[in-house]
Amino acid sequence: MGRIRRQMISLAAAVMAPLLILAGLQFYEGVNTRRLDLEALSRGRADEIMRLVDAQVMAELRLGRVLSLADSIKRDEVSRAYRRAGEFKAAAGSWRTVRLSDPQAGLELFDLRRPASAPPRPAGPDVAVLGRKPFTVPVVGGVVRDAAGGYGIALHTPILRDGRLRYILTVELDPRAIHKIAAPRYPAETVVAAVVDRSGRFISRSLHYEATVGRPGSARLRQAVLRGGQGFYGNVTLEDVPTYTGYVTSPLTGWSTHVAVSSSPFEAARYWSMAIWVVVVLGCLALSGLMIGLTLRDMAQARRVEEGQRQAQKMEALGHLTGGIAHDFNNLLTAIIGSLDLVLRRALAEDPNRRYLEGALDAAQRGAKLTARLLAFSRTQKLGVEPVDIAATLEGMSELLDQSLGPGVVIRVQVAPEARWVSTDRNQLELALLNLAVNARDAMPEGGQLTFTGALVDHRRAGKATPHVVLAVSDTGQGMTSDVLHQAFDPFFTTKAVSKGTGLGLAQVYAFARQCGGEVKIQSELGKGTRVELILPVASEAASRPAPEPETAAAELPPAQGRRILVLDDDESVRQVLVGSLRARGYVVFQAANGEDALNALAEIDPDLFVLDFLMPGLNGAEVARRARQMRPHQKLLLVSGHLDSVALEGAVAGVSVLQKPFDGPTLALRVAEVLRGKAPDRSGPVPDDGTTSP
Repeated sequence: MGRIRRQMISLAAAVMAPLLILAGLQFYEGVNTRRLDLEALSRGRADEIMRLVDAQVMAELRLGRVLSLADSIKRDEVSRAYRRAGEFKAAAGSWRTVRLSDPQAGLELFDLRRPASAPPRPAGPDVAVLGRKPFTVPVVGGVVRDAAGGYGIALHTPILRDGRLRYILTVELDPRAIHKIAAPRYPAETVVAAVVDRSGRFISRSLHYEATVGRPGSARLRQAVLRGGQGFYGNVTLEDVPTYTGYVTSPLTGWSTHVAVSSSPFEAARYWSMAIWVVVVLGCLALSGLMIGLTLRDMAQARRVEEGQRQAQKMEALGHLTGGIAHDFNNLLTAIIGSLDLVLRRALAEDPNRRYLEGALDAAQRGAKLTARLLAFSRTQKLGVEPVDIAATLEGMSELLDQSLGPGVVIRVQVAPEARWVSTDRNQLELALLNLAVNARDAMPEGGQLTFTGALVDHRRAGKATPHVVLAVSDTGQGMTSDVLHQAFDPFFTTKAVSKGTGLGLAQVYAFARQCGGEVKIQSELGKGTRVELILPVASEAASRPAPEPETAAAELPPAQGRRILVLDDDESVRQVLVGSLRARGYVVFQAANGEDALNALAEIDPDLFVLDFLMPGLNGAEVARRARQMRPHQKLLLVSGHLDSVALEGAVAGVSVLQKPFDGPTLALRVAEVLRGKAPDRSGPVPDDGTTSP
């Protein structure tokens, strides 16, 4: 019934609305056409006047250039240069004065308004500014008022000596020279026309010239000056006349010409057009309001379902992508790290090649950390949650942040003493903070401030308030629109150019915070910067205990001589590394390349420990482990895997100790010794009968 009512209302609106809209469009089209014609006319006249003004300025600049080439200036003969400048001023007729300045000494050598015998005096601020930056072409200034109350326009010409700035010759042009050129071209049908400088001050004006020269124009005129280029805007003149104004900006001087026409005839027509449109809008709203009310609830529900499905699909695709990459790289890194570890064990301390091997091992271990960080996107990798000091973490990242952000970004850190410790994964926290910092840098192309703050709050989750730390990252950048903010955490969404961003940074931050039992919030407004809050569970400083280094812990374990180990891995390079590393530590090692061979050898070898890979063709690790337990109920097992989904992995092979690839020799030795001594959870539960693995 509700759908029938909505259809009837829609039909009525579809019949009535076009009639009203057509009438409004016809009226509006006539008004708009007339307005466009006037816009084109006023901008055309403004462009014509601007061209004449540019030609006059160019002529004055050329004359100043000729003076700058005088022999007296080349020979540093200031008195002769003074007389020569006086001759040029008399010939030009439009120059108020001429000044010669030495920017290196910061002195004005002469000014025609002063006697030739007057000693040099400090140069003006405009000379100081020009002397501090590259200055090789003439610069046209704006209209300024001098001490005598007159107005002038400074035309600065550089005088170079051996490619370096030696003098600055300044010709002060009388604005009347510009007014004489522009005034005859001001259109008679306009309300007012004017030429203004880069700051919006009048150089020439068709009305009340003497009273307005040097005076700033209206706020809207100055806004148009700041925009530059050409355009059309509504304005109110100094005489309080409402106008439409077309303007054109000169690329030579930065000045602009503004030609204004009265807006009164068009405003009345615009009001009638608006009245017609109001009738149309009210009619359509009255007919469609009920339909909108009936459908809003359904639309909101459908949108929530669609958004949930879309987010789930994106995260699923992200998990498959990162997992496949991580699995392959973990196998490669296991072989690389293990091989390097074996070579280093045999290399002498004084071997000159040892440092290259150690460098390669360090790079491979950094690659292992990188794949571990990549797994956070899928939210299935088990994080190493521990008490982390965020103040110490930020201090340790300071050099990396300085290098990544550049000198234009000022970093501030303010962490309250009671908010230093959080329960999280240290590596993933560093990656999240680095992602947020790089995003902030990209939002501040001209530089700015990046602030890290930490505060202890009572955060309500699932109806219960518990202590959490809010770790906020704030920037003074460009901010985001509401549309961008709504999609900020979506995987693969980015506003950066191609090859500049992947769209995974904020998605990783979101997944990391949720997996740590926290949340992430983002606040942003266009032009006012962005603030991202990581809300993480608080931890006690006393709970922090440094873990022993694998090499040290392994050294405390009993000797391995005589212990028999069976190794199963389909990857020959990984298998050889496992075998070599265990044999180097005194174990008797047997090997198999597939599950069937391993099970056949199991009964014959009677190993103390069975080390097997998880993901293999044919029988996978879970199936082999289940059959091994059926054959030998008390067989000790150690599963090694580069599989991405550590949560699903432990569920598929419950009760078996798991060692994640990649790993080095000391870590392998430690875990093997722990399983043999019964410290690792190797018989805490059965192996599933179905041998299910995650994709």
